[in-house]
Amino acid sequence: MLAKLPLLIVACLASLDTVADACPFCSALAPTLSDDIEEGAVAVMACFVSENEALDGSGTYPMRITAVVKGDSDLKDSLIEVTAKNPPVKGELFWLVGYGQERPQWSPAKSISKAAVPYLLSLRDLKGSGAERLEHFLSFLQHSDPLVVSDAYNEFADASLTEIAALSGKLDRSWVIATLLDPTVTRHRRRLCWTFLSQCGKASDARLFHEVRRKSKDNLTFEVGMDAAISCFITLGGEQALARIERDYLANPEAEYLDSFAAINAIRVQGTDLKIISRERLAQSLRHVLSRPSLADLVIPDLARWEDWGAMDTIVQLFRRLTEEHRLVKQATVLYLKCCPLPAAAKALERLRTIDPDAVRSAESSMLFYPGLATVPVPPPTDESGASDKEAVGIPRITELPSSGSGKVDAK
Repeated sequence: MLAKLPLLIVACLASLDTVADACPFCSALAPTLSDDIEEGAVAVMACFVSENEALDGSGTYPMRITAVVKGDSDLKDSLIEVTAKNPPVKGELFWLVGYGQERPQWSPAKSISKAAVPYLLSLRDLKGSGAERLEHFLSFLQHSDPLVVSDAYNEFADASLTEIAALSGKLDRSWVIATLLDPTVTRHRRRLCWTFLSQCGKASDARLFHEVRRKSKDNLTFEVGMDAAISCFITLGGEQALARIERDYLANPEAEYLDSFAAINAIRVQGTDLKIISRERLAQSLRHVLSRPSLADLVIPDLARWEDWGAMDTIVQLFRRLTEEHRLVKQATVLYLKCCPLPAAAKALERLRTIDPDAVRSAESSMLFYPGLATVPVPPPTDESGASDKEAVGIPRITELPSSGSGKVDAK
């Protein structure tokens, strides 16, 4: 079928078949310590040795190296001068990475506890890759040192769902559930635990979606991580859960924008990474969004890449009745029709060209610069105080139709 399509359209479709290389619900908050070690010339632990003021009043302090994780072992016990965010206390331990061979330029010192020392030393000898390597970090998600916990999280955030799934038999279901229900847990870590529960949970655990939702309504600081939560709910609850999501967040015109946005992203991941429910059935779910013009541009590209050509009449009618206010929907419609191999698509496109030639021309021009169909990824958690699930501010909307989407999917 693809052989009959123009080369540009084939390129559009091919650009969507990307390989998953990171958890689609978890964004790393910083480079991992392993990344730092690889990029730096030297990595050490050092102890603050003087209670004097900064050497020059600029935040530079003397420290003695206590352990070498990377670099010349003779560096141990040597004295160095480094910067620290806050004035250290005598005996306080720090993690340091130096760049440059002759006279290393030290990164700002990161305070660590003595409990973190074995973890940092373990990175020196860490071997393997994929799930085998990832397993090393599993127990450290419950560590007492915040630096260790954050680094272990970042390792999982950089892992693919395939790698995480390979550890399903080693996940502590009781800990995962307790973490999901803990109101002090940050959104990004709760997202990871929803991903874990999708792998180690029971069908009865689908109820946790509703329990966590209730908690978030009673406590405005409790952030659900809705996209990961919905995906987990569908994974554990199957068709019945999907129907509930359709009713509450996709077909419901009164649904909160962010909840609908999260549901769309969850279904996208279900169709590209997880494939527990057929794409045909998931496409039916996304079709509900076509009745909501303010959101339709988010799902039309998915319907195209999943080759749901049965939605064509609905999408064309949507183009006909919308105004310039919804130009993104019109552009997405044109690209949908361009990707569709059916003769009816070419005829429909010509009819739309007579209705709104500018919109059609603009969409066709965009394909010269962006050879693909856009999908809109969930906004990643930026930091501990980032925008909450409940805030509708700052959600990205496409202004053109770029090719990439989340870059985290396997659309085979």
